[in-house]
Amino acid sequence: MIVITMSNCPPKLRGDLSLWLMEINTGVYVGQVNARVRESLWKRVCENLRDGQATMVFTTNNEQHMEFCVHNTSWKPVDYDGMKLMKRPLTQCAGGTSVLPEGFSTAAKQRMGRRHRNREQQNSYFVIDIETTGLSHEKDSILEVGMLEIKDGVCVTENEWLIRTDAEIPEQITRLTGLTRPLLDASGEAMQDVLQELLERTKCRNVIFYHANFDCLFLESACRKSGLPTPEFRVTDVMQFAKSKLKELANYKLETVARALGITNPQKHRALDDCKLLLEVWKKLNEM
Repeated sequence: MIVITMSNCPPKLRGDLSLWLMEINTGVYVGQVNARVRESLWKRVCENLRDGQATMVFTTNNEQHMEFCVHNTSWKPVDYDGMKLMKRPLTQCAGGTSVLPEGFSTAAKQRMGRRHRNREQQNSYFVIDIETTGLSHEKDSILEVGMLEIKDGVCVTENEWLIRTDAEIPEQITRLTGLTRPLLDASGEAMQDVLQELLERTKCRNVIFYHANFDCLFLESACRKSGLPTPEFRVTDVMQFAKSKLKELANYKLETVARALGITNPQKHRALDDCKLLLEVWKKLNEM
């Protein structure tokens, strides 16, 4: 959703905006456009609105779920500890001194603290993908776990664990992933050791998956078999997010969604590589 309000709007600019947005009141335009169109419209507003003022508000994936821009106005967007606020001119007293608002109350400071923690959680998360011997979380086994740790939007660690297992590795899985018995025997780790590290690092943290139900059921089953507690992370399923953003795709496989977003890297069906592809998809979807 996008809302643009303007004063002294020239007819040509009104006509340009009306191609994309609905004017619901004088100088008030609303509509649903993608990021590229939104940026183009705002550029036209700034280039053509010389005497009037303009404000644009649009939805985005942040703690406030909105962002805003202004043009030719004394009200200015400012960043306050990661929160976008609007700074307006201070009222002047008769003596010429500014009338300053009272300081934050304890309750207000506590709210700001909670918002700061929530923002850190949104910008800091893990990306996890697994490769398995099949589709059944009860009968099949995990062969590989990949994990990225993201802090403040930047990848800070990468992990890729091969898992030692006695389970049979079907030929089609080897063809798809390249994982073989000799490779797992030589470089694999015990499932319990990998799970213990994963559980400790992701406890009460945000974790994103693609088709989360599949990965989470396998991880929960592996924890039960290893005598470990159920994972306590908070789950985001990027596939469901993709379905809400991209309508009428032929299917919602990770590679299909990636291609629809203009990502050309093919899915390699290795855990860490697919984590990196998933991260690209997640970021692209959040830009829409």
